[in-house]
Amino acid sequence: MTNIDPYLLLYFGTFVVLILLQVPVSYAMLASAFEFVIINNQSFVMFAQRTANSLADFNMLALPAFLFVGSYMSETGLSDGLFEMFEKWVGHFTGGLAHANILDSMVFAGMSGSALADAGGIGALEVRSMEKAGYDSAFSVACSAASCTIGPIIPPSINFVVWAFLSQTSTLAMFQAGMVPGVFMGLMMMVWIYFSIKLQGIKAPRAPKASWAERIDHTVRARPALGGPAILIGGVMSGVFTPTECSVVAAAYCVLAAVVTRKFTWASLTRTLRSTIISAGMAMCLCATGLIFNWIIVISGLIGWMTSVLLGLGNKIVILLLLNLMLLFLGCFIGSMQILIMVAPLLMSLATGLGMDYVQMGVMAVFNVTIGLITPPMAPALFVTCKATGNKFEDAVKYTVQFMIPLVGTLLLITFWEPFTMGLPRLLGSI
Repeated sequence: MTNIDPYLLLYFGTFVVLILLQVPVSYAMLASAFEFVIINNQSFVMFAQRTANSLADFNMLALPAFLFVGSYMSETGLSDGLFEMFEKWVGHFTGGLAHANILDSMVFAGMSGSALADAGGIGALEVRSMEKAGYDSAFSVACSAASCTIGPIIPPSINFVVWAFLSQTSTLAMFQAGMVPGVFMGLMMMVWIYFSIKLQGIKAPRAPKASWAERIDHTVRARPALGGPAILIGGVMSGVFTPTECSVVAAAYCVLAAVVTRKFTWASLTRTLRSTIISAGMAMCLCATGLIFNWIIVISGLIGWMTSVLLGLGNKIVILLLLNLMLLFLGCFIGSMQILIMVAPLLMSLATGLGMDYVQMGVMAVFNVTIGLITPPMAPALFVTCKATGNKFEDAVKYTVQFMIPLVGTLLLITFWEPFTMGLPRLLGSI
């Protein structure tokens, strides 16, 4: 059995207390790391080395660019025409506008890679359009909050970039591995919407069936929003762009599209750059301190002990189910990126012990923490959507948690059917 640092409870106690005092997670990690270094007479040079390594990683250059894309798309309204286009195509079906909501998020995910950018941006527009059409307000909010979970799964994905950095796997392979699960989860949510409306009698009036001329007209209008995902997903899937190049192309495309559509202003660009710098700084700080924190829990013997205990169960299915439950529980209280950073050493150790590829483990982990975006009590995606639309959190929860059914079903496929995630990367030669 691996020896565990006797002061381990002190390190984690400090971390938990600081989190409860609402100290930023990165500072709480750093404080625990200082305790470890002082108590164990370690060199402080380690801080500089690991921080420099995280900031010098080439793949991490993609992170601020993707953050810029999600923010700028919402700031300039480039994505506004998407929902109207899908409304014309599927609005006349049962739950048509809810289906348009899901499809809108699937396309927007191909540009932003961020769930909260979806929730705070196009999510508010979708809810208002559904309410105007006579849909139940709580159900409209639930659909928008649930649909934004597609953002971190369909490439490009900020969380996939972070996992690839932490596990030193291919970001391109991660993007490709998330494509099939991302599309599948969207389709399963659409199926669930149909049955929810039929079985629960949710107020969801059908829109008049649009003519082919109207559909084509709105599709043409949505070209700026459609062009980005088409270029980027095509480029990433084919290997024409590296993920970092992909992020820069996405950012350049957004600015060019804003200029062409006469939505460009220096004020909007400045606001987007300012918010991007703030968000990217927080994310990079998390990754830098996360590497130090991970080093501590590995050196302390905790990861070795936890791995031995879990692998000692001797049943891969039970181990993975417990791991999923742990990640889902953490997702109820902690942000997705923070969870990935904190548990990455354990996940990689278990992946090695279970014979799983880091890519599959990464998709499973990201999907788990993404579900946490709509699970109470925190449910940040639901909270942001409610705040942006003026609806009550308590009213929307009852419909939002129902989307756990298609999402958990997709999670089980990711966990136990390897070709579901690994098939596309293998087909395209990324692994």
